Amino acid sequence: MADNNEIETEEQMSRNNIADLLRTAMMEKDYKEVRRLCGEVPEDLLQINSIYDDTVLHMAAHSKQNDLVLYLLNMIPEDHNHQLSNIKNTDGNTILHEVAADDAMEDAAEELLKRDADLLTASNELGEKPIFCAARYGQSQMFVFLANKMGLEKLSPEESKPHLRRNDGTTVLHVSMATECFGLALFIAQSYPYLIEQRDQSSMTALQYLACNPTAFRKGKTQIRRGFIELLNKSKFEVQKGLAKLLSSIYQSFFEEVLFVEGKKNDRDTLQELVRLLVEKDTSWEVNINSQAMSPGESDKKPEIEECSSKLSQKKGQNSEESSFNKDKDKKSNENALFLATMSNIQEIVQEVLNFRPQALKHTNKEGMNILHVAIVYRHIYIFNMVIEHELLSRRLLSASTDEGNSVLHMVSQKRKSEASEKMQSHALQLRDELLLFEKVKSASKNLITNPLNKDNKTAEELFAAANERLHHDAKEWLMRTTENCTILSVFIATVAFAAVYTVPGGPNQNTGIPILYSKPFFLVFVLADVISLTLALSSVGIFLSILTSAFPLEDFKIYLFKKLIQGIICLVLSVSMMAVAFGAAIVLIMTDSPQNVVWSVVAFLPVPIFFLSYSPLRSAVLGPCLEWFKIFILDFLVVVFVVVVLLCYALVSIIQLFFKALGWTVGGAISTLCRIWIWIWGIFFKSESDTESSQQGEAPLRHSDV
Repeated sequence: MADNNEIETEEQMSRNNIADLLRTAMMEKDYKEVRRLCGEVPEDLLQINSIYDDTVLHMAAHSKQNDLVLYLLNMIPEDHNHQLSNIKNTDGNTILHEVAADDAMEDAAEELLKRDADLLTASNELGEKPIFCAARYGQSQMFVFLANKMGLEKLSPEESKPHLRRNDGTTVLHVSMATECFGLALFIAQSYPYLIEQRDQSSMTALQYLACNPTAFRKGKTQIRRGFIELLNKSKFEVQKGLAKLLSSIYQSFFEEVLFVEGKKNDRDTLQELVRLLVEKDTSWEVNINSQAMSPGESDKKPEIEECSSKLSQKKGQNSEESSFNKDKDKKSNENALFLATMSNIQEIVQEVLNFRPQALKHTNKEGMNILHVAIVYRHIYIFNMVIEHELLSRRLLSASTDEGNSVLHMVSQKRKSEASEKMQSHALQLRDELLLFEKVKSASKNLITNPLNKDNKTAEELFAAANERLHHDAKEWLMRTTENCTILSVFIATVAFAAVYTVPGGPNQNTGIPILYSKPFFLVFVLADVISLTLALSSVGIFLSILTSAFPLEDFKIYLFKKLIQGIICLVLSVSMMAVAFGAAIVLIMTDSPQNVVWSVVAFLPVPIFFLSYSPLRSAVLGPCLEWFKIFILDFLVVVFVVVVLLCYALVSIIQLFFKALGWTVGGAISTLCRIWIWIWGIFFKSESDTESSQQGEAPLRHSDV
């Protein structure tokens, strides 16, 4: 008896050692060793071998080793096949759940289903079947394979829904949206359209989830980085007319085709088709979420957006972050896809809604805001422009007011809840953008606002001034600090440029005082560059002083102050460039007797392109205006040339017509006369040729007789 216990103990220890070795081999991906160890204990293939209750087959499937899974399955006795659907890990996943996570494991899935067909409908702890795992990992081929095995095409919607969703109501369409597997999501939406209107435990459809994912629509887009000068030079009026607009559109479309990766283009096409299908089939548009449908308790809730005044800022500070998060979550679950897309700045969804569901524009949220109110609050101006382009749709939207009596112009004074900004800007640039937005909205709605006062008897101008009072003060401080620093640098450059005149290269002649290198060509370059550098530096000092002495009124932050700042910075930058040119000319003058004159010339002027290329805002400041001026010049030149050519042609035709009239000719007579002249010339030419041929034929017999 004791001997039997010892034998069993030794066998158990041997199995434990093999299990440890097997686990180590799987972790080290030594699959040959795994096969050898499994061959020693084939009866333990279905035994737990990890802290997560995984068997060797689980680990092999998780490692995406199709051949190894097939090899191990062939080692399992046939009488153990019925146990496959009952063997689960701590997550409740069967071996088929792990296999379904990769398209390359289709052969293993086929073999598993041959051995135990119950694996196809086995669920894990979340109620997910293997086909759900295929959708989660975006495995389209495996999803189609399992769907065919389950015969979902032959089942009714009510019969197939339990296989395509889990316990909390999340469907395979929801999970493919969450994992951004849009190709598979499009296939699911086309094959099982009844899933489009299904809601999960948060009462959100697949389209609503997609409307909360702006990053999915930014992939593949060309992101252009704007320099500081380019941001300063932002203008309210960016209008292109005529040929300039056509050339601009051609330019943008060309670069869009060249810079987009082909795969990204295909992904964007798939996503666009998916959005179009969801917008057409989604039924959440039938629910009009507005203030009238709310209960009295809900209508008194504090809105998500805040009025940027000191009073409301104090009120907001009393709210905890947790309550704000819960309100935001509830708001998302209650909003339709149009409002969610507007909040997330997803222009593609808004455009499709305008095309296929224009009636959705009449919806309002819990605060009585329509899509224009939301677009202004979240500062998504492109969507605002997109909507107001439809004159019939935008007329009532622009004249509508919220439950607080705020018009679209009042909403400029309100902002979304404070969070990490997508782009960090200075206070002056923020104030500039606010002023331009206010003027834009005012221009669009000035004839449509029915009541200029809200329920607090405040106009939009009063709210705007109160809301941006702190921002105005911070913008003034930022502009003064920036101008002071630039002024100091300009004075320093002017000092250096002024001192350079008294220390010319080579020094002066002791007898005459005239510079020794006066006759050299680069001496003139040195003098001109130094004079231009000093002039530009002093000009920038004057411009910066005019900014410092300004009263900084609110309206000046729209264009005037930034225009002055741009002029000063451009003069400052050009002054530094001219100083570098003067430095290069001095080096060339000093090294004029060196045999490597060409090398020294290149090295001397090397700081100029380095300075120009290393500072990207300089390129925006110099190349941007230069390109714009060049485009304007070319367009004007082409127009002038075209007009001149047309006038010349008209003048030439008129002169010819007058000439014919002076001779008393008609058009028919002129053509007849020209034809007669041509026939006469042709007859003379033909007669001369025939005379030449006849003379040659007459001379030929004479030459023969002479011979």
